Amino acid sequence: MGIPSTTVEQVEFEDFLREVYAEVEAGATEGRASERLERELRLAAFPYAVVLKLSYPQMDFASRWCWQRFGPADGTCQQSSSEYPACLAQEPHSHLGSWATHWLAKIAYDYGFNEWRFKDRAAQEDFLAFVPHITWGETYDDSAAQAPGRSDA
Repeated sequence: MGIPSTTVEQVEFEDFLREVYAEVEAGATEGRASERLERELRLAAFPYAVVLKLSYPQMDFASRWCWQRFGPADGTCQQSSSEYPACLAQEPHSHLGSWATHWLAKIAYDYGFNEWRFKDRAAQEDFLAFVPHITWGETYDDSAAQAPGRSDA
């Protein structure tokens, strides 16, 4: 399965489960149940969620936007490995914030599912309005807005 030629795709959490835990695979039922339980725990603090299917650079671009708009993400800071870091601290540390992000699964080269969660509906709505504007960012020009290694570029 390669990276689709479309960019960011908003999906439901159940779409992620169906794609990653196919019915024909051993352990799929248990895997889906475990994912649902873990998600319920994450949603307890941040109940307004958006699941996107996108590339790593797009995820980093969107997360940087969230940092600029809402402040730091809650939890262990992962920005040191971001293509578009909003926090420049390299040592392990955490932040308290009003939003969080969780990488759900990689399904192709630098491509997969990510979930953003927000404490309030207004932030979720702001993010949803931003989704159509998520790009590969300034590191990539229009012709390079393809994943590295894509054969259909």
